[in-house]
Amino acid sequence: MIGDWLAQAPLFLLAVAVLFVPGALVGLSLRLRGLVLAAAAPGISVALLAVLAIAYPLIGVAWNGVSAGLGVAIVAAVVLGLRVLIGRMRPRDGIAPDATASPGRSLLLLVVGLVVGAALNAARLMTYVGLPTAISQTNDAVFHLNALRWIAETGSASSLDLTSMLGASSFYPAAWHAVASLVAVSESLIPVAANLVALVIVALIWPLGIALLARELSRGDALVTALAAALSAGLLVFPQLMIEWGVLYPYALSLALVPAALALAIRAVRQGILPYFRVEDDTPSPRAGAWTATITALVIVVGILLAQPSSVLVWGLLLLLWLSGEAIAVWRSGHRRRGLLVGVLGAGWALFAGVWAVLAYLAGPVLWKPYRSIVGAGLDVLLNSHSQVPPALALSALMVVGLFAAARQQAWRWLAVAWGVVSFLYVFSVATDIRVLKRVLTGPWYGDSFRLASIVPLVVIPLAALGLAVLVRAAAARLRGTTAEDRLSWGALALVALLGAATVAIAPVSLLRVAAETDRYSRYAMTDDTYLSTDEYTLLRALPELVPEDALLIGNPSTGIGFAYVLGQRDVIPRTWSPPVSQAWDELALNMRDAGTDPAVCEALAAYGSPTHVLDFGPGSTGPGQYVMPGMTDFERQPGFELVERRGDASLWEITACE
Repeated sequence: MIGDWLAQAPLFLLAVAVLFVPGALVGLSLRLRGLVLAAAAPGISVALLAVLAIAYPLIGVAWNGVSAGLGVAIVAAVVLGLRVLIGRMRPRDGIAPDATASPGRSLLLLVVGLVVGAALNAARLMTYVGLPTAISQTNDAVFHLNALRWIAETGSASSLDLTSMLGASSFYPAAWHAVASLVAVSESLIPVAANLVALVIVALIWPLGIALLARELSRGDALVTALAAALSAGLLVFPQLMIEWGVLYPYALSLALVPAALALAIRAVRQGILPYFRVEDDTPSPRAGAWTATITALVIVVGILLAQPSSVLVWGLLLLLWLSGEAIAVWRSGHRRRGLLVGVLGAGWALFAGVWAVLAYLAGPVLWKPYRSIVGAGLDVLLNSHSQVPPALALSALMVVGLFAAARQQAWRWLAVAWGVVSFLYVFSVATDIRVLKRVLTGPWYGDSFRLASIVPLVVIPLAALGLAVLVRAAAARLRGTTAEDRLSWGALALVALLGAATVAIAPVSLLRVAAETDRYSRYAMTDDTYLSTDEYTLLRALPELVPEDALLIGNPSTGIGFAYVLGQRDVIPRTWSPPVSQAWDELALNMRDAGTDPAVCEALAAYGSPTHVLDFGPGSTGPGQYVMPGMTDFERQPGFELVERRGDASLWEITACE
């Protein structure tokens, strides 16, 4: 397996380049440096590429690697030119690495922490996915992979155009698709590109972002920063769960960008706004870099918005909770301008509530049923076993220590409150069935407890890092040696690495559990009874040799026939996992096999462009997101259908009834 992943090293490096180089070029022009540059670069890249993808169709430019590269170069040059033009190239501008008492030790701690986090996250993903060519056996994978082929065909990765693949014309956040399409250098490599972009998200973007957030919250504490990076792989609910459940590629990308955006927003407020409330004269001097942090944070938020809008709410919620904590401190100080800060904060919360309400409304009714008791959900929160993943006992213990430590420090207290808020949303989603409130509170995430659970690591990982740092320093104080803290810091990192490696080695694949059912295999495994069986896969791959290029296929979408578009390079109705909503489709779902004797079937087929072939992958089933369509199976000895190819239980038929 490792050899298969190593063989994809060139494509992996391309994925790294696509996600880091555009942002790094712009970031360097903004004078970002060090960890700030590394953590912010992916968010800037995503925002820049997603905006370019929207702009290009409007000016008649096709989306591909060359056009994207030229656009990035132009934007980076413009940003650099503006910096020179407005005279902001002085050394004090930009965001430089934080000064520390021992920069060499701090850098080494950070690098080791990042390596540990990256290695553990990568190992967990690779062992679950199996091979880089594997396909997620989930409904959403049909849409996401087909969308990449659509982009290759049409030359458009715009969030305004992507739903055209389904015959619609609505906005769809396509940042992930714009990025992944640049990695998929050929249509045959689309599944590999999706997996490698996921690998970059979990192994690089997430550890860097959570490290930057921990450093900002701890005001440059090197130990807390390094421990947060190493502990970034400590919880299964993110990033791993998003690669298993759904599959939620865009949501995983958006949420992985939140820590960097939050850290920069906190720095912007801390350096640019709070100084006005900490001095009594009328000429406070905000620290340099506030504008750069503000611009960078907002750019990353644009990237988050164009990847998955609900993650902007996560960013806004955490930022407002932090600012509320700062406002309380200012209020207690008796500062004469404290009313202004409270007013700004109130306006922020009002705006946030409005955006939350709009997203909850647009998401529609919440259909997920409760599957945990209040007590069970509470235990999930304490043991970090959200969505019924295996409990993270060691990290939960560190979290508890961190909660106690945070409660005693004003600078960290807001994070303990944030943990309570996020935990409440999870408990409410899995243990209650109050429909109206559930839609209001969890609607932006479709009431999906898996999506809500994935927010938890944004607060738990910094808390656990704080908890472990507190324990290290308490032990060092008892030892009283001049190098005790240094030795114990390295020991803590080594312990995290060893425990993480042991966990991956002992239980390399943690199977997903949904309600009362546990998966039998990884959702990337392919067997005779998975969503897309081995026979079905081989038949789809053979389509270019079996049917002409202009053929149009049809079938029950919930059986995996939608993969024909990306795997078989032939058009299919529909190009996703869910069926169209129409009387014509209802007719086909029930009676298509009777096309030779029922003229109404041919009329219904004509409504969908008169498909030439039908894929029979069985009648379907009644599980979530699945449909039984008896009319789209069992064509043996039916007039009007001729067998083209059969692979096991999967078959391809030519429709001759309507000629």
